[in-house]
Amino acid sequence: MKTLGKVLLIVFLSVFPFLAVEGAGEERLGWVGPIYTELAESLTEGFKAYYKATYGKDIEITFIKPGGWPVCVDKVRLWGGKPDADVFLGAGAPAHELLAELGLTVPYKPEGWDAIPAEWGGMLIKDPELYWTAFAPWLVTNIYNEKVVKKLRLPVPQTWEDLIDPIYRGHLVHTLPYASGTMHETVEILLQVRGERDGWAYLRYLAANLARFSTGSTDTLKIVARGEVPIGIAQPQMNAMAARKDGYPVKALVPDKTIIVPEAAALLAGAPNEDNAKIFLDWLYSMEGQKYVVKGLYFPARTDISLTAWEEEGLIEAKYAREALGVDNFWDLEVELIEYNLPLATERWDEVNRYYEYEIFRKWEELKSTLLLIELVEGEIEAARQRGVDVTAAEAKIKEARRLFEEGDYAAARLAAREARELLG
Repeated sequence: MKTLGKVLLIVFLSVFPFLAVEGAGEERLGWVGPIYTELAESLTEGFKAYYKATYGKDIEITFIKPGGWPVCVDKVRLWGGKPDADVFLGAGAPAHELLAELGLTVPYKPEGWDAIPAEWGGMLIKDPELYWTAFAPWLVTNIYNEKVVKKLRLPVPQTWEDLIDPIYRGHLVHTLPYASGTMHETVEILLQVRGERDGWAYLRYLAANLARFSTGSTDTLKIVARGEVPIGIAQPQMNAMAARKDGYPVKALVPDKTIIVPEAAALLAGAPNEDNAKIFLDWLYSMEGQKYVVKGLYFPARTDISLTAWEEEGLIEAKYAREALGVDNFWDLEVELIEYNLPLATERWDEVNRYYEYEIFRKWEELKSTLLLIELVEGEIEAARQRGVDVTAAEAKIKEARRLFEEGDYAAARLAAREARELLG
């Protein structure tokens, strides 16, 4: 029976030979990552055209975007070395370091690798062991809607400390660190600059000033652009550029403490289309590939790029990038960055996301009501002082309430605040 089957198959294919190759020569490539839709569309357009011109055939590209950096990392973890994609496209250094440590990416040195700086401001821009390489660098920024801020007569917040001033209560928006790599990096910035105890305390005060939580960095941008909330926290530097291109009065604000994010790409271990993945990575870091990065409204990573020259060639997005940066090449920026501890950030990746969700996000209403009670009692203590009342004991107790709030013990903080009120007599 097997022999008869083989004979029939040979006869069938000799009569209809085109059926034997239909779909057999189709080239494929898969990406997984958190990059924005505009960039994915730009890179798809550019690489398909390059592949057709170079190899004389089409390539089908699949882009999987389950969410922000942490969600994308978890997607690759779940695949367990048998991925449904070939390239991890996007996210910063901690995400890529974690994937490399788990053995879920493999080293590859793309053409153009030497045109990417090794580090900048103390941050790695490409992995010396070749696991990942930045293709689009940017700074962690905050954003604000110029018209709404002016209408509300709010001062533009210049520092992180400014943002926890009660004057901004109800005027801030950001997302969770699990939903956004930029927010995750923002949490890391604050923890590394202030230390864990004071860093988490700060994040509680910041949460108290939120109007609401957004679903992600893109959602934060849209909320601010529409003027629903005037100030957005934890935004990729290019988001304000994209909003202004679309006519929204959104400006980026580089805070006093920030880092560079080397948005990077890596070859996944077990990539089903490894050859095409390597071709794509070679193209991504080429001059042509970097132009499509700019067309996708990101900043290019090569050191030998002139945005002015590209603008003169007719690449309008290069004009937007140059105006947003204020320099001709990203690496010409002069910004003071924090000393970022990448190994520490990688080690506590999951812990930071989990702690924020359970201790701040899920207790947000309790957090806000606790702080409000403390502030009310502080006001009562000040009023009593003005009337000549001895408030020494009440002051000590309300300071205890503040400390308990900062440590996340909201119930004990409320109890201490009520005791402070009772001490006023």
